[in-house]
Amino acid sequence: MLYANARSAQSPAMSGINITPLIDVMLTVLVIFMIAAPLLTHRIPLPIGESRQQPPKVEPLALAISIRGGGELVFQGQSSSRSELEFGLRSASARGVPVQLDVIPDAHSSYENLTQVLAMAHKYGISNIRVMQVQSAQHTGN
Repeated sequence: MLYANARSAQSPAMSGINITPLIDVMLTVLVIFMIAAPLLTHRIPLPIGESRQQPPKVEPLALAISIRGGGELVFQGQSSSRSELEFGLRSASARGVPVQLDVIPDAHSSYENLTQVLAMAHKYGISNIRVMQVQSAQHTGN
């Protein structure tokens, strides 16, 4: 106990941290980067031909689905059941071309029918979807 009291009376306690290991690591990393940097700039010239031909533009496959008030689905102008619609969306997405899907809900159709159609399109990877609004004859002003 006498030793501890004598030591505290001689000098104050050190409150700083030892940064010597930090400096050692920093200098080691600096040396590694100085050695590795010239190796990364070495390039091998490779003659790569340039294509002057533009990639062919692929027109998206346009599909239209109308949802009527009673839940009736019209796919590409023909009245369809949900299974026929699902088959049509599956076969369209399997063609390998982009699909543009236009969903046209009637003013009296339910949101549930709309969300089911959107979920079916999402299931088959169709992401380019437009939900369109049909203007009635009384709102056109003609």
